[in-house]
Amino acid sequence: MIPLSREPVAVYDCHVLLRRPAEAGGTFQARCAAAPSVSAEGPTEREVLQSLVIRFKYFIQEHQTAGQEIPWQSPELSPEPEEVERWVSVHL
Repeated sequence: MIPLSREPVAVYDCHVLLRRPAEAGGTFQARCAAAPSVSAEGPTEREVLQSLVIRFKYFIQEHQTAGQEIPWQSPELSPEPEEVERWVSVHL
């Protein structure tokens, strides 16, 4: 049996602005509305979201490790007309 940790797990809601490709076979693009420097591209929505989550985790951990405040965008960026919104819960 695997022992369960009683330590709280940090969870962040990542508000994603996702742009679907204009043409079949194109690239999906995603950016974090609260951290515009966190972005990703990929061939499918699933892959671009997976890549964005990895980059989002790195962004958080990089600032925490350095003892810096996380530079959140406030207010968050709004979606452009061709973007759709997604929310991803990210566990560190």
